Amino acid sequence: MLPLRVSWLNLTGWPPRRGAVLALLTLGFASRAGAQAVTPPSPPPRVLQDDLDLQARSNVVEGSGARALGMGGAFLARADDATAASWNPAGLSYLRRPEVSLVWAPVNSLDSLERDISGNPVSNDQRSGSTPDFAAFTYPVAFRSVTGAAQISFQRVIAFAGDRTIDTPGTDREVTSSGGFDVLALGSGLQVTRAVRLGFTVNRWLNGYDQSRFSELNRGSTRQDVSFKLSGWNANFGVIVSPWQSLNLGAKADTPFTAKVDLARTRVDTVGDVATFNGYESDAVRLDFPGAIGVGASWRPRSVLTVSADYTLTFWSSGQIHNFFTLPRTIPGQLPQPPQAPTDVFGTLPYPSLYDTSGLGQTNTQQIRFGGEYVLIGHRLKIPLRAGFFLDRQYFRALDGRPPTFTGLTAGTGVILGPVLLDAAYVYEFGDYDSLDVSGNQLHNTVRSHRLYLSLIYRHGGS
Repeated sequence: MLPLRVSWLNLTGWPPRRGAVLALLTLGFASRAGAQAVTPPSPPPRVLQDDLDLQARSNVVEGSGARALGMGGAFLARADDATAASWNPAGLSYLRRPEVSLVWAPVNSLDSLERDISGNPVSNDQRSGSTPDFAAFTYPVAFRSVTGAAQISFQRVIAFAGDRTIDTPGTDREVTSSGGFDVLALGSGLQVTRAVRLGFTVNRWLNGYDQSRFSELNRGSTRQDVSFKLSGWNANFGVIVSPWQSLNLGAKADTPFTAKVDLARTRVDTVGDVATFNGYESDAVRLDFPGAIGVGASWRPRSVLTVSADYTLTFWSSGQIHNFFTLPRTIPGQLPQPPQAPTDVFGTLPYPSLYDTSGLGQTNTQQIRFGGEYVLIGHRLKIPLRAGFFLDRQYFRALDGRPPTFTGLTAGTGVILGPVLLDAAYVYEFGDYDSLDVSGNQLHNTVRSHRLYLSLIYRHGGS
């Protein structure tokens, strides 16, 4: 499901660099998409204090687990371990023993470099962090001829934890974030006939992020702190059909929902020895998360070989945030000033873009994923080898008005030791596109993302 990230680009005014942005799941880079027009529309005042970075991790239906991600995330029809809840809950029906699963992401980095039309660097944005990714307890169930499993799980759908530096001429910016958009899910997968498996999860979205942003400016410094906490409910539904024992066909649907957001912000602006303060909080903010659908196929021609392919569409064109606000800067001797419309309070903005330079709106994201697994079997040892490839269409638009598509390469391996399964996966994603900054200057953006996942699964009674 979709590395999101949020950051403050310019805490006292407009950023001197770009227009578009990156991420909801990774403290990503900022790089706002441009439009076909020579000069982009004027952004709402001060809204670019916040740059919501979702690129290179924009698909919120992307699931968890080193095994799945080592196969390029092509797991909708092959979801046969505990992480199935995050891909296709129908796959929980494959589990036949009590199982404990843990997934950690010790490496989650994103680098974005912006250059002008002469090739000179304009901005170098680097982010790195680590985060818990998934944890679950699964227990087998049976109702007469119907068998399957029930599960309670935790997933960090969008991780914000990490440190970020943004190097631009004349300004030093540092961002520290913690937390993430988390999901507690209660679900089940059941094999209702020999060829049909069904599953569902009921998901409680909770938590959020805390972020601190410090900027050293020519005329002083600015520090902003934000607490963004959300809550909401949605559900996932899945089906896996096996017309032949070697072939699985899978489908999944995630329902859209509106999250309640408690947003609190403070800022301290310092010039010389004089500091001013402002702060405000509201529980009236609402965030529209999109629904998603996905289909996949997985073929196992031999017991040791699996090949899979998936397609997922997430309806980010309907992503919006309501009653969002920013904070004005105060002057010496002035009391804290509440945000006022239209400068600081916005009834509806696109999310996560906040500011759409194209005027055409956000687009739906899509992922096309391919992957395979081959298992080497020794006397008492099994070692799986995995590889994958995916195309990741983004939610924002580039200079030509079309959403850019990033490319991903994955590799993974593991070891099976009786009841213990240890897996690791590496995901590399990259993309290039042109955009405009808020002044209408053309920029070339280069994006590189690196992620490492480690999984541990213990199956009670396994051998």
